[in-house]
Order: sequence, then structure tokens, then C-alpha cells
Amino acid sequence: MVSLLLLLLLLLLLPAPVQLWAQLEDTCQWQVVLNKYQTLGEGNERFFNQEPVSDVDKYFEELVDSPIDHEETYWGFPYFLKINFTCPGENSEAFVRGGHLKGLIPIVLVTFYAPVNFRRWKAERLQIEMKGAPFRRHGEGPPQEACVMNWYTPMPMKNGTVVMEVEISSNQVGELIGDTRYMININGFLKKDKDKLIFTLGSEVTAMTHRHFINAPSRPVWATVDQAPVLILGGIPEEKMILISDSSFRDISLVELSINSCWLGSLHCPQEHFTATIYDTISTESVLFIRQNQLVYYFTGNYFNGPVSFHGESNWVQVLHSHCIKKLCPVEFHSNGSEYILALAGGDQEGFFHFGIITGSPLQLPFSEKGPPCWLHWVVYDMKENTFLLLMDGVETLGEGRGMLPGEIHCSSAGSLADNDMDFVMLLGMEAYTDYPLVPKGLFYNPFTHLLLIWGNAILQSYDNKNYIYMARFPKESSIKYMVGSYRGQVIFVTENEEIWFIVEGSFKVHRLYPSDGWQTFFTLSQMQASSLYSTNETSVSIFYDRMGPQQLVYLVNKKGEGKLVKRPLPVNQILVYQLLGLTYPATLSYNNPCPFELMQLKDLPNPQRYTRVERYRAMPPFVSSDAGFHTEVSLAIYQGLVYHLLSLHAKYNKPYADPVHDPTWRWWKDKKQHQAFYFYKASNFESMYGVHIEMDGYEKLYKLNSQNRLPEYIYLDKGTIYTAGPPLSPSFPLADNFLGQKRHLRLAVIMADPMCVSATVKEQALVNRNAMLFQVRWAKRTVGDWEQWLNLVFLSYPQLFPLPLSLPFSHFLGQGNDMIPIFIGCPPGKRLAFDVTLTLQQNKETNKRYFDCVYPDPEMPCFLFSDPFFPFFLIQDMVTGESGSFNGSYVLKVIGGGASKYNIVDYSEADIYRYNSPKDDTDSLIWTVKDNWMDSHSFSILRYNSSGIEWLCLENSPCHDIIPKHIFSPDFYFKIMVSNRDVDTSTYCDYQLTFLLHVHGLPLSPRRALFFLGVSLSFSCPSPSLAFISFYIFWCFFWPGLKKWWSHFKWKVNDIIMAGEGGPRAS
Repeated sequence: MVSLLLLLLLLLLLPAPVQLWAQLEDTCQWQVVLNKYQTLGEGNERFFNQEPVSDVDKYFEELVDSPIDHEETYWGFPYFLKINFTCPGENSEAFVRGGHLKGLIPIVLVTFYAPVNFRRWKAERLQIEMKGAPFRRHGEGPPQEACVMNWYTPMPMKNGTVVMEVEISSNQVGELIGDTRYMININGFLKKDKDKLIFTLGSEVTAMTHRHFINAPSRPVWATVDQAPVLILGGIPEEKMILISDSSFRDISLVELSINSCWLGSLHCPQEHFTATIYDTISTESVLFIRQNQLVYYFTGNYFNGPVSFHGESNWVQVLHSHCIKKLCPVEFHSNGSEYILALAGGDQEGFFHFGIITGSPLQLPFSEKGPPCWLHWVVYDMKENTFLLLMDGVETLGEGRGMLPGEIHCSSAGSLADNDMDFVMLLGMEAYTDYPLVPKGLFYNPFTHLLLIWGNAILQSYDNKNYIYMARFPKESSIKYMVGSYRGQVIFVTENEEIWFIVEGSFKVHRLYPSDGWQTFFTLSQMQASSLYSTNETSVSIFYDRMGPQQLVYLVNKKGEGKLVKRPLPVNQILVYQLLGLTYPATLSYNNPCPFELMQLKDLPNPQRYTRVERYRAMPPFVSSDAGFHTEVSLAIYQGLVYHLLSLHAKYNKPYADPVHDPTWRWWKDKKQHQAFYFYKASNFESMYGVHIEMDGYEKLYKLNSQNRLPEYIYLDKGTIYTAGPPLSPSFPLADNFLGQKRHLRLAVIMADPMCVSATVKEQALVNRNAMLFQVRWAKRTVGDWEQWLNLVFLSYPQLFPLPLSLPFSHFLGQGNDMIPIFIGCPPGKRLAFDVTLTLQQNKETNKRYFDCVYPDPEMPCFLFSDPFFPFFLIQDMVTGESGSFNGSYVLKVIGGGASKYNIVDYSEADIYRYNSPKDDTDSLIWTVKDNWMDSHSFSILRYNSSGIEWLCLENSPCHDIIPKHIFSPDFYFKIMVSNRDVDTSTYCDYQLTFLLHVHGLPLSPRRALFFLGVSLSFSCPSPSLAFISFYIFWCFFWPGLKKWWSHFKWKVNDIIMAGEGGPRAS
């Protein structure tokens, strides 16, 4: 008790870091729900409708004198985001109104997560930033109730994306409210039934009772990381019920599943007892899996929005009918456009497992049987190596060098190791340290760091699947029942008696979070603050990681006996801080700083978009001519239509011909910018329709985002790309005393999972005047590789300093002591190849000394003359940074289709493509050729930036030979051209491919057809001047090319003779 009082006194004397207090206190917090346009300000909608609405178009039709295209049809999204904030102990509505009057505006940032199936949907990283529009809902009742206001923004959607993150921040005016993040996902397991929203997979249970959670063990949440829009959790005792949520368990529903519970025990599949409990649950992007007894079911959701609908199943579908399944194992990452699931067999099929692949739409779910006959505990799928890691009994050696681990390994006793103050033991082989047996239960594998953990009544750690480290601090009396990881360096595991343990990847220490002195201190403080997230009577339901960090799902029972299910952050950092304070200050007050440094800052960081490849748009609400600044239903509908149109421009922007400004919004406003002052004049004089003014500068793409002195969440490195960062550290001791000739106590370590692929260089500089050390880190690609690379920054100190903060986010550097960044080596998303028609026209004019366009020119598709050499140029457009530059690499150009009209293009077969494009063709079918011909392995010409021009041939057997003219002008032809640098360009990792139409005019007639025209004309010749002119024209078109060629040859011969004659006397 004395120690606890001293500790509480210490906390009062020494204020904790700002981040710590922000999580302890129930401060003002942003709240967000979904509303429909018809019911703005009422209720909380569920996100299930994926169809756009057309109601907003009627308002755009009336917007005269506005910078919009009236020929467009404007659509809207089905939902709005209703935003307000709450403060404890205060009138929420009054606070919101006060914040609005003070100038407070919420800023909403919606992040769209890339879909799994990149073959059908565009794989990109996209964000849109919007400002909240204040709207006052009028109603009946007293005046204070009739002016309830909230902020609203459209809730945008993107084709193929079902997982969205909404981050709300303030404009730093008015009330001080911290940033808040929510997951708002599409729920494809809901449908409308007689104006009522119901679940398609079962019946919703309205009331949650104590028997559903109390005395029930906690269980893991298994899902594809960052891809599953709907999370489910089973384990309800003796009930075929699951918990389901589309907001990462912020909102939770209890659903009784519509499955037939059958007793199917047999001799080949024995069952100890029948139960209705759903044991294993796994969520993927569009499919949910459950296991009840030995039966496995799946349910397909109603996805996706877009051109092709993906309608889900109406009932649960049973798979692996004739197999005895004892366990489902998750595969928490997707790969190659597919998701995966593993099912372990039992009974007579013990030792075999089934591997399921989830891909495509409609759903394809083939299961393949694998595995040797043995006792399987767990299976992990390594997507990078395309191998399986098996935890099994009955094998003497490691199968395939990496896959099999014997279950009868004997490990050292944790008790004897603790007496010697040892944290770990390195197992070099099959040595037996003790007779206490290892009871393995499962595997945890991080594919980025190559960390493999074997867990059960012990923890074994390995980075090569051969040599293992025994974590001796974990007591052998405890047994782990499940383990969850952040895949960013932290792992949490829960034991059978509900203890919570924590480790950091690369560290040899294990820390017990619950029960512990640190947990008790944190819990006491939360009770002193009357926190609604903690209770003396609570049951842990699950622990999992999401985008906001470690989370805990708990069932709380208040003093009145009422229970509720809540999700709360698992305070790992705070618990470890209190553990540290309890170890450092056991009985007396001390102000010595146990940390090797007081502050870490990042400076001179480059703009993040070049490396994170995140595209961001900004959409501001239209200006309204209202005294109080409140919007109306019409202005919100217009806001909805503008945001929808902005994202549709982004989705449709795939022009093969490069615009002068390669921005999707450029064509939206390019003809309206000159009238911008007029539109503003109309609005300022309250003459705009509906009192709405659309500011064109408020809808744009952002290219120069600031790093805000934070490391990027991930980094993309192409060939030759380098990322540099410099974190200066402020030591907790005077630096000048140790500056000259003495060792410094601060170090920066860079730990890489694949050092042969990425190189890191660290430069150290002492900033004596600032009492800081500056470390400049430079990361670059080393060798060829297209995989994900994790990089770990750890700030090291010498042993005489307190070692605990080295790898844990403790105390004064919460979240800063250890940072992990994924590095993707390959082609950065957001880059595209485009036909640079502007430079092509300029170069052709300069080289050919002329340019003849079509008789009827098309500004979108200029013409090129058949008889002139064609010099194509291409651009690499970076849609993330807005930069562009000439493509200087090698490429292959093929004509893959064509036609006499752009509305009648015919695609050629592979054999025809070879005949029309390969210089090795001997069938007189070539369409084009180049002088400096260089062929690759596929016998196609390889072109380069400075290669000679293309000469059009259109030989006798080509499709562009002898085109019949349809009018008095010469024939023309549209070539469908494909350009690709695949396998021929070594300057980048990107495989670019571009397909575009090229209009060529002035194609010559074949000699036979020209003579035919001449004969027909002469046969009808008469003294008429018009017929004589026509005959002369045809004669001229037939003989002029040959005569011109003969005359050029004659001039060359005469010039050669003259030059030879002039050179003779000088030579003598």
C-alpha cells in the first residue's frame, strides 16, 4: 500500500507525457454516424447500399451561371457522414453550436483500401479530403431543440473498395479536439425486407445476456489483414451465434445463424459430444467461414459495386462434406489477387490439411488435400516461398528443410533459467535441457520479418526455421491458447487462464500485461476518472489488432447488474510505463531520467507521396449565402454530386493521349476558369441559384503534401530511388561533456529482414549547440527483388544506461523508440505510360520539314501522313506527384488491330500480329519497319527514345493495303497500337503497357487499282474539262511517286559526279 501511495504521489508530481494523458482522460471526441439524404440528422444507418443515387441531378440542371457541364449527368452517393463531438459532463448540442460559432470545422479524410483482386479492380492508394458542411435540422418543439446542428460530408465509395478508414481532425479553431479514426466498411450481408434491414446469414438477436459472455473463454478474431470489411467472432456457449461488425467492433450485432446443426459423428470422425457453439470463424474480403463441430460452412456477401455485380449466396454453403475437419487455420494476408484458408483434418484423416483459394467473382473455392500422415497442430502458408510450415508430431527431421517441426522437442525449464537471470536459451539442435515436455499448440509467422514463433506451454523464436531461441521468461505452467500480431513488430498472446503477455519482435523479453502491477495502476486511475470503459466486473471476449492498434473486446457489468459489450484500446504503452516506474522508483522519489534520450524529432523529411504512392483529392463544400453559414438540403445534395463527379473523373482518367496538364480535374474546369470572376460576382450579390456558389479551386488533386515530421507508413523504391531521413535525438545528459574524444551514448540501429536487397547508410553528427545528435539514414535498393521489406529503427545505448527502452515504446518516447517501415521494391503504383502527342507532332514537323493534318482535323487525335517517317514519343506520368518526363527506355511497338474507321476496329490474332509486325516475316504482310532494326527473342523490333522513325509499308498482304477511298480524298486508316517495355527495358521495375489509336492518312492506292481507275476515267473521257481534270488527277497520283523517286535519285547521281570532279584536282 505504501509503494502504491508513493507511486500515485509521483504521478501527481511528474506529469506524464501528453500522449499518455490523452488516452487516460475522457476528453472531447469526434463522433460520426451514417445518414441517408432523405433522413438527414436522424438515426444511424448501416452501410449496405452500394448503388449511386440520381436524385441530385435535378438540382444541377437548375444551376445556371455555374462552372458545371450541363451535358453531364450528376450522381450521388447513398450516404452522408453526420459529424459532431461529445465532451464528458457537458451539453453536447450546446458545445457543437458553440464550436461552430467559434469557427470550428471538422476535416474528414477518407482512405480507400486497395481491393484484393487487382486483375478486376485498379490497385491504387487513394484518399479524399473534405470539410464538414454545417447543417441545422429544423423540427418541432422548443427553439433550443429545433436548431440541433451537425456537420455533414458525403460518404464516398470507390469501385472494388469495401474497406474505408475515416479520420476526423479539426481546423485548429475553437474547441481542442484530438484526431479520431473510424473504420466504416460496406456490409454485404444485409438486405432490405419490407422496409426493414435484416441480415442475410441469420436472424439478429436484439438482447445480449450475461450467459453469452460471462465464464466464456476469450477467442481470437481471424481475418485477412486490412481487407475484411466485416469481422465475425464465435464462441457463444451452446449457441449457433456469432458477433458481427462492419466497423471493427465499434458497432456490434449478435446474429443467430441459419444453419442446420447436425450430429455427424462416426467411427472415422469421432465426436466426444455435440455442441451448437461456433468455434472457428474467419473473415475475408467477401466470404465468411465458420466451423461447427466437424462441419465447415461459408457465406458469400453481396459485393461489389461497379459495372459487374457480385451477388452473394442466400444460404450457408457447406464444403468438405466427406471430410472430418478439426480446426480452421487463417491465412491473414492475400497474395496474387487471391485469399486463402486452411482446414486441418482429424479422425481417420489425421495429418492431412486442405488448402482453399478464394478468388474471382463469382466465388471460386477449390480445396486441395495436402500433407503427410501425422498429427498436425497448426499450418502456416508462406506466400513468398509458396510453402507450408507445419507443426506436427511423429516426424524425426525437418521436412523440406523448413516445413516440419517435431512435437517432442524437450526444452529447458523456465524456473531453473530464471534463477540464473537468463532471458533466453539458444537451441542449436536436438539437445535435451530438461525432462519437461514441450506441448506445442500453434505457429505465428510474420512474412515480412521472417519471424516464426512456436507457442504452447513455451515460446520458441526463429528467423530461419532451423535455429530456435527459447524464451525462458515465460512460465512453463502457463499455456497459450491464441496469439495475435500487429505485423509491425508487436505480438500479444493470451493464455488459457486469460493472462495477457506482450513481446516485441527481435527482443528476448516477455512482459505480462495482465495481471500485473502496471495494469492495476492503470485500472485504479481509470476508476478515479470514472471511465466508462473499465469495470470491476468485466469479462475479456477477445484481443485483436486493427489499424488503431491493439484492441480488447470486453463485456462489462455495472453496479446495477446491466451488461454491455464494448471495444476499448488495450493500453500496452501505459501498462509498461507503470511497470517501468514501479521498478525504477520502489520506495523513494528520484528525478533521474532512466531514458537514454528525452526527445526524438524528425527533420528534413522528403514529401511522403513520392514514396507512399498515395493519391489525394480535396473537395470543399460549396459556398452558401447564409448569414449563419448553414447549408440546406439542396446545397448538401450539390456537395454530394460534386464529390461523386470528382471521383468519377479520377476513375475514368486513363487517356492514352497525354493532356497538356495530366490532372483528372483539368478538363473539368479548363473552359470555365476564364469566367471565375463572373461566377464569384453573381454569388457575392446573392444572385446564384439556390444561394450556392461552386468554387473551382476547392476541387483539386493535391501533389505536395507535407511530411509533418513523421516517417511514412510505407516506402516504395524503384530502381535508383533513395529515401533519406534524419532523426535528431536530445540526450538526457549534457552532450558537450562527452563530445570530444569520448564515446557517445546514443546509437541508431537499422535492422532489415533482407539486407541483401536493401542497403542502409547511417551518418552521425553532433549538434552541440542544441544538445542533440543528428542521424541521417539513407535507404536504397541493393539487388533485384520484388518483395516486401521491413525496416526496424531502434535507438541503442550502452549497457550502463537503462536497457529497457531500447526496443519498447516506453515513457518519454511513446511510440518513438521502435518504428517499423515496410519497403516495397518494385514498380510504384500510380505511374503510367502515355502517348506524348505534343512532342510527337513537334518532332515530326522539325524532322520532316512539314506536317499535313487530316482534311477534317480532330484535336483529340491528330493525323500523320503515310509517306512521312513517324517518330513516336511517350511520357511517364506520375499520377501521385504530378510530375512527368519522357520515357527514355526501350520498348516494343506492335500493331494489334485496325480499321478504316475508328468505329470499326478489328483486333488481330497472335499469328496476324506476328506477320504484321515482325521483321522476320516473309509473307509480304509487314505494316511498318524501322531502319536501325534490333530484334529481341520474340523477333519483334525494339525501339528506343532516340531511334529512327517508323516507315509505313502496308505491304500486299497487310490489312492496310489497297484501301478503297470513300470520297475524293486519299484513303486513311486507324491503327490500334500497343507499346510495352516488358522484358526489354532495364531502367525500371515497371512493366508499362499502352494501347492507343493512331490515325494515318494519305495511304497510296495499289498499282492495279490505280490503273483501273485510270482506265475507267479514260473510257469515259470526253471533251468535258471536268473529266479531263479527273483523268489527269488519277494519272498524276499514279506516276508522281515513281517520278519523284527517280528525280531524287537523278539529283543524287549528278551531285555525286560534281563532287567527284571537284575532288580530283585538289587530290593531285
